Amino acid sequence: MKKKENYSFRNNNKNIFAILGDNKKYLMPVVFALAVVLTVVIALSANKRSQEQAITGGEADIASSVEIPELKMEENAYPEVNALIQEYYNASANGDSEVITSIYKGLEETELLKAVAAADYIEEFQNIKVYTKPGPVAGSFVAYVYNEVKLYNYPKAVPGLESMYICTDEDGKLYINGDVANANEIEYLRQVNVQADVIDLNNEVATAYNDMVNSDEELAELLTKMRAGLQVSVGESLASSEATSAAAEESSADEAATAATSEAGTQTVTTHTIRATDVVNIRSSDSETADIISKTAKGDEYKQLEALANGWSKIEYNGGVAYVKTEFFEVVGEETVEVENETQTETENTEETSTTTGAENNNGVKPTDTGKMTVSDTVRLRESQSTDSEVLVMIYSGSTVNVIEQYANGWAKVEYDKKTGYIKSEFLSK
Repeated sequence: MKKKENYSFRNNNKNIFAILGDNKKYLMPVVFALAVVLTVVIALSANKRSQEQAITGGEADIASSVEIPELKMEENAYPEVNALIQEYYNASANGDSEVITSIYKGLEETELLKAVAAADYIEEFQNIKVYTKPGPVAGSFVAYVYNEVKLYNYPKAVPGLESMYICTDEDGKLYINGDVANANEIEYLRQVNVQADVIDLNNEVATAYNDMVNSDEELAELLTKMRAGLQVSVGESLASSEATSAAAEESSADEAATAATSEAGTQTVTTHTIRATDVVNIRSSDSETADIISKTAKGDEYKQLEALANGWSKIEYNGGVAYVKTEFFEVVGEETVEVENETQTETENTEETSTTTGAENNNGVKPTDTGKMTVSDTVRLRESQSTDSEVLVMIYSGSTVNVIEQYANGWAKVEYDKKTGYIKSEFLSK
C-alpha cells in the first residue's frame, strides 16, 4: 500500500468515508464516496430541527405544501461545479483535511476522521461525471456525482454515486453544503432526490456495483478488510482525541477539588446519550457475527457506556449491555457522575499478578511465547512501542506474523510482510 503524506487528525484536528454496513451486496457504491449522502443530510437536519419547526410551525407547513415539478438533469453542464468536485476528490484521495473542510461545510468530527483513514486505501477517483439539477436557492445545484474509485491492491476501478448540495457563498464561491437548516430547502431536496431520473441513475450504478462485488471474491474480501481497518483507525483517533481533551481538562481543573475527589476514593465518569440515525442491529457483542438481540428505530436513544476502539459502542439495554455500530449514531447528550475507585491495593495486586505469573492472554498466548502466530483483530504494525509512532502497514485479522519477542509493557516485536515493527500482545493468537 502506497504511503501518503500524513494529514493526521491528531495533528490538524480536522478531516469522511462511509464504512461498509452488515450486508455488502445491498450497499450502494457510495461506500467509497467522501461526502455525506444527501438523503442522510436531509434526515439528520430534519431530526435536529424537528422540535424547533414544531414550535414555529409556519415554515415547515409551507415546505410540505409545495410540490416540486420534474427538473431536467444535465450532464457536466457547469465547469465551475465540475472544478469544485474535482478539487474535492483530489483532496479526499490525498487525505488533505484542510482542503476538504474548506470545500465541504458542516462535516462532523467522525466523518473527518473517516476521510483520513479512507485515504490510505484510495489511489484516485476516475471517470467523474457530474449530473446536476437546479437547487432551491439562487446559485445552488443538486449534484449527483458518478465516480470510479481506484483502490490500492486491486486492479479494477469500482463504480460509485453520491449526492451533493452545492451552494454559493456571499463571496460568490461554490461549496458543498452539509448543514441544511431551512425547512423549504430540506423539502425541496427530498422531493428532487426521489424524481424518476435520479432513481434510474441510482439503480443503474447500484446494479453495476453489486454485480461487481457479487462476482469477485477478491473485491468482497478487500472491502471486508478495509472496513475492519477503518474501524480500528477511526476508533484509535477518537480515543486519542478524547484522551487529549480529558487531559487538558484535568490539568486545568482546580487542584483542591482534585485532591478531595482522590481522598474520597471516587472518580468522575462521563457517559453519553446517543441517537440512532438509521435502523441498526443491536448485537450481543462487538462483532457482526454476534447474535442480533433487536433492532433500533431511527431516532431511538441509548446510554453509551463506552465507545470502543474497534468502531462499536457498548450501550445500556434492557437492564444489561449490548453493542451497536458507533457510525450509525450521533451524540445528543452527556452526563457526568461520580463512581467509586478500586482501591490502590487491588490495582497493585492485579498488576503484580499480571507481570509475575506469566499468565496467558485471552487467546492462549504466554508472555514468553515466540514464533508463528495469528492476529485476532485488524491492527497496525508500528515503528516503535507507542500508539503515536508511525504506522508501517495494516495487519488484517487472521494474518500470520512471526513473533520475535514480547515485552512486559504489553507490546510484541513481530515480522510481517518483510517489515519488522510492534503490535499489542493482546491481539496475538495461537
